[in-house]
Amino acid sequence: MGISKGIRAVVLSAAAWMAVQAQTVVVTPGVAAVHLGTYLQFSARVTGVTNTAVAWTVALPEGAQGAAGSITAGGRYSPPAAMPSMNWVLVTAASVAAPAVKATAVVTLQNPYPAVSTVAPASVEPGPFTLNVSGSGFVDGAVVLVDGKALATEYVSDMLLLAKGQATAAQKGQRLTVAVRNPAPGGVVSAGVAGVRVGGEACENPVATAGTAARFLQQAAFGANAVTVRHVQCVGLRGYLDEQLTAPVSPHPDPETTPFGVGLVQARFFTNAVHGEDQLRQRVALALGEILVVSAVTENTSTQLVPYLRILQQDAFANFRKLMEDVTLSPTMGEYLDMRNNDKANAALGTRANENYARELLQLFSIGLVRMDQDGKMILDGAGNPIPTYDQTTIQNFAKVFTGWTYPTKPGAVLRMHNPAYFAGPMEAMESNHDTTSKTLLSGRVLPAGQTAAKDLKDALDNVFESPNVGPFIGRQLIQRLVKSDPSPAYVRRVAGAFNDNGKGVRGDLAAVVRAILMDEEARAGDEETTPGATDGKLKEPVVLIAGILRGLGAMVNDTNRLTGLGAGLGQTIFAPPSVFSYFAPGYEIPAQFTGGAALGGPEFQLHSPSAAMARMNLVNTMVYGSMGLGAVIDFTPLASLAGEPQALADEVNARFFHGKMPVEVNTEMRNAMNAVTGTSPAVLLARAKAGLYVALSSSYYTVEH
Repeated sequence: MGISKGIRAVVLSAAAWMAVQAQTVVVTPGVAAVHLGTYLQFSARVTGVTNTAVAWTVALPEGAQGAAGSITAGGRYSPPAAMPSMNWVLVTAASVAAPAVKATAVVTLQNPYPAVSTVAPASVEPGPFTLNVSGSGFVDGAVVLVDGKALATEYVSDMLLLAKGQATAAQKGQRLTVAVRNPAPGGVVSAGVAGVRVGGEACENPVATAGTAARFLQQAAFGANAVTVRHVQCVGLRGYLDEQLTAPVSPHPDPETTPFGVGLVQARFFTNAVHGEDQLRQRVALALGEILVVSAVTENTSTQLVPYLRILQQDAFANFRKLMEDVTLSPTMGEYLDMRNNDKANAALGTRANENYARELLQLFSIGLVRMDQDGKMILDGAGNPIPTYDQTTIQNFAKVFTGWTYPTKPGAVLRMHNPAYFAGPMEAMESNHDTTSKTLLSGRVLPAGQTAAKDLKDALDNVFESPNVGPFIGRQLIQRLVKSDPSPAYVRRVAGAFNDNGKGVRGDLAAVVRAILMDEEARAGDEETTPGATDGKLKEPVVLIAGILRGLGAMVNDTNRLTGLGAGLGQTIFAPPSVFSYFAPGYEIPAQFTGGAALGGPEFQLHSPSAAMARMNLVNTMVYGSMGLGAVIDFTPLASLAGEPQALADEVNARFFHGKMPVEVNTEMRNAMNAVTGTSPAVLLARAKAGLYVALSSSYYTVEH
């Protein structure tokens, strides 16, 4: 006799109940803390069911007011923009197969990480002072610290604090560091190198004219501003270089302090470019990053990108050989060009070593495609053809050198043949996965069989570093990015000479190379001349153009800026070039005078076209007439105060942006635009100033660094 329906239902219900009881969900971490403005990744483990998917939710505790934040389907939690009335939330993962089975983590919310971008005024006299400290991530109760001493602080907004303090006569001439400490919960002190100088800078006998100082700062900085021009006048060009070579490094944000993605890292670039004290290091690091390329197109988190950017900063004035090794062992580069987890050949599987990094190291990062002499001119064979620097066999041998390396070992883990992705520190070698056969490299150099991965790598990088091509190949590209698009062969030779020997018998000294580039007679030829030479200068890269305008206008920029989008509109999304060829097409590095072809111009000209020219005009229109948001604010009042006399305003713009060399045609068009705006009210004067400024900054002449 069958079981009755009622009994059957009870049995089935009991079975279902037991099945549910056999299921579990575990959330990791179970208890955690996270700062506002960052994120926290959760994972969930489901047992007792085939479908292990979970649904994530986040909620405030009962009775709390405010927002709880959000969580993605993959378990990435982003806190709310503002602290709720209770500083904790509940993150829950529920089994999709059995929604009643769930687990909850308790997350404590902490105040955001503060960041200081600007301090105004830039200098104070001994005695009482008030500072306007701009930045981001400030909360009510934040305190301004000057050289570690807390000042009486007024909270204005999450971007502005007012602080009152007292400078002593003994501090005159010193530069005091300025930081911000947020209160609990999770109170931390901002990282950075913002500061204020005690005693305004003045010198009775300037060693450089204002025009020379401003022109020099187009090359050695992201453009001129009044304070830096005055400083260069006082200390001279060489004195400024000496200071810049040892200036504190403007930091990239620590990955632990950032939201998911690279948006804050890109925004910090502009904050540093406009306000950072280490202008030259930043310009050189930007240039190196356009030569030894990784890209946020694929390396799209701060965890991946920031360690590589720090290498470029730290090695900007170091030895090129050190830079080569640091780049080669960077897990970010390893991931971008496939050197990490690069396996030795396996005959049974029909595989061989990956050639990607080996090829780009030679082609783009060090020696180029063809042999050249020290002025960058191609060396030709008897038939008049260029001589290649390497062939496919050379690439295959270098590829074998770069086998056996994997991501750094995470703390608490052990080295494996293929470590999981991790970016803190250099890559590590798994010797059993390294190709130990002999390898023939450049100039016939043979690495013997049986060497370790580290020994092979050292010998191979030494082999590349000693190539006579490196000096002219790298030197010419740095000239193009700092000074001029079409350097003469003699200029390239002089810079290559500095690379080959810094005057003390050291090869590859990048500080010496940068000094040679900026102090060369060809770089300085336009300083005092009425008209720059026909081949002087370079087209301004979009991000340099943006930063230069903001510096010249005294803008206040912080990490909430949206300037990355402005650069992207001109074809240059900072830190995100479209390929290993950076923002430029391959082949630009061969100068036209050595190819017999039409002039190619510098690499940056490949970002220029009729549509790009219009985009630059639209960019200036946005900066002058539009709103860039609270993250980048320009005060036009000082220029509006001069607009009653158009020529006085034209002279000021000439000094700020044209280092005193504004062409007559630009001056005329600028005054015509201002004269077309009639009236004397403050609104009219502002409109008149903006009209003149727009004409000047959108001119084709200003688009080029002369």
